Amino acid sequence: MLHNFAADFEMYGVLDVVASGPIDARLSENSTMVGVGMSMEGIEQNPIVYDLMSEMAFHHRQVDLQVWVETYPTRRYGKSVVGLQDAWRILHRTLYNCTDGKNDKNRDVIVAFPDVEPFVIQTSTASISFALSSKNFVVKDASNDAYEQPHIWYDTKAVIHALELFLQYGDEVSDSSTFRYDLVDLTRQALAKYANQIFLRIIQGYKSNNISQVTTMCELFLDLVNDLDMLLASHEGFLLGPWLESAKGLARDQEQEIQYEWNARTQITMWFDNTETKASLLRDYANKYWSGLLQDYYGPRAAIYFKYLILSLEKNKPFALEEWRREWIRLTNNWQSDRKVFPTTATGDALSISRSLVIKYLSNADSLQTDGSFRMSAS
Repeated sequence: MLHNFAADFEMYGVLDVVASGPIDARLSENSTMVGVGMSMEGIEQNPIVYDLMSEMAFHHRQVDLQVWVETYPTRRYGKSVVGLQDAWRILHRTLYNCTDGKNDKNRDVIVAFPDVEPFVIQTSTASISFALSSKNFVVKDASNDAYEQPHIWYDTKAVIHALELFLQYGDEVSDSSTFRYDLVDLTRQALAKYANQIFLRIIQGYKSNNISQVTTMCELFLDLVNDLDMLLASHEGFLLGPWLESAKGLARDQEQEIQYEWNARTQITMWFDNTETKASLLRDYANKYWSGLLQDYYGPRAAIYFKYLILSLEKNKPFALEEWRREWIRLTNNWQSDRKVFPTTATGDALSISRSLVIKYLSNADSLQTDGSFRMSAS
């Protein structure tokens, strides 16, 4: 199973295939199969996928996924909670039912910021609607291969409902680290897709010469990045600090420590084959939703792009693409050489933070207005 590239964070999988594929292969005519294996580029994400795949070496018939998924939260959290079973049924049908044939590579705007002139980016009404149908896939922008739209294969409203169930029943298992991990991950998933839509509102405002919309939406986007960083800080599975400290811990002297930390920072940002105005083709290949990385790098990077958008409108001049690239690459190279120390232990209450962010951002999220407010539906 090749499930993940570069250990980036995206709740994604095809559980039905995992539950049946190894059995079908073993029982097929003239099969020479002798075992099962996993060859992902990175792990430490999507535990449900690896839990199931690890079991498949011991199954002689297809797994009854309905039963398996219903009992999964009990095994994972140590307690049977009907509401969480309902939530995981939804996640099975949505996030873990990618049937469009695409291998997922996270291209969310926060962690894989577009390096293109803004008029290249499509901003159709359909693409801005947050309540996407499970059949309304966002596809690659054919006008320029340098910009790849984030992959959406599921009903985002259904996923938000699953998140609401996590919050409603979370107090019953809040002492479970695995529950808190899943809660943070699911909240991150929902907010990241929402951030993509805010970004499209920014570009829409730029194209229509609406500086007020651009300014307001840019502020909302950057606020969301900082809030996401706070959310991620509430679980040790989403921290930048352990990654850097583990790299430094391998060093035998200070010179090696500096080099190893630079290597670790470079791997997750921009691989070092850039010039002053041309980014590496492998920028953001190993992007990460890690607390510290969002506030210290992804947020400042987005702010640079937004600065040039607003300057373009204020001065009535074309977007300064080369200047944006120059400043972004300089930010990246400086960050790679920095020695700032990041926390290695979690802070904050994941359940409380998630609840507050869902209220702040996802209530009526499909009614986002250009001033950053929400249009309340008539009841």
